[in-house]
Amino acid sequence: MKEYLDSEEKLKRLKKLVDQACEKIKKGDLTLGEAKKEAALVRLKAESLIPDQMEKFDLIYGSRLKRLIQQFVEKKIEGNKKSK
Repeated sequence: MKEYLDSEEKLKRLKKLVDQACEKIKKGDLTLGEAKKEAALVRLKAESLIPDQMEKFDLIYGSRLKRLIQQFVEKKIEGNKKSK
């Protein structure tokens, strides 16, 4: 039972980390390098929480972070280049 609770707690912590990173990225205040670093940091923390589930992490959260970086950071950079 304790193992189940530990697992549940780890997943809650991971979800919170991912949600916080997503919010930072969606604000659009980060540079491309900062956004990628944020995503890498979340992945690193995930490895310590769920080392045996990283493939699942990459499929679900990795692709989500990548999409948000494209949508909110890369498009902003492209928009800034076009307006110059």
